[in-house]
Amino acid sequence: MDIHEILQTAGQYLFVAVSAVGGWIEKGWALFREWIATLPLPTAIKLFSNDTANKYLFFGIILFLLVMNIRAFALFAADKSNAKRKQRRVRESKLFKACFFGGAIGGMMGMQCFRHKTQKRKFSVGVPVLFVIQLVLYSFVIGFLGFWTFF
Repeated sequence: MDIHEILQTAGQYLFVAVSAVGGWIEKGWALFREWIATLPLPTAIKLFSNDTANKYLFFGIILFLLVMNIRAFALFAADKSNAKRKQRRVRESKLFKACFFGGAIGGMMGMQCFRHKTQKRKFSVGVPVLFVIQLVLYSFVIGFLGFWTFF
């Protein structure tokens, strides 16, 4: 048996395996669509029918995010100022926690405005990743609540 026959046989096995997996994916997708069609959506929509509660929740989340971003920005500013004056610094864990718990936008702005912690990989990679995750998460949460509150 030469190399050409071995490769041809391997290709045939690979084709059969990919075809089988593709069939399983199609069957799974069909089952998922059937399951979604059976969900009682009108009952789920009634959960958000209280406009007053939605407004408080919406503005509460907005206020929380605003405060956390201002806090993260201020922490980066204070740490940079303390670094220049050779005073006691803000711990990196505190800076990262402020970014993690909703302040990634403020943290990124603080990093860029004050040119602080931009050389550390933990911050130069971690904070933008948190920013993207929070942007997606908050756009869903705020968009969903905003829709049910104002429309």
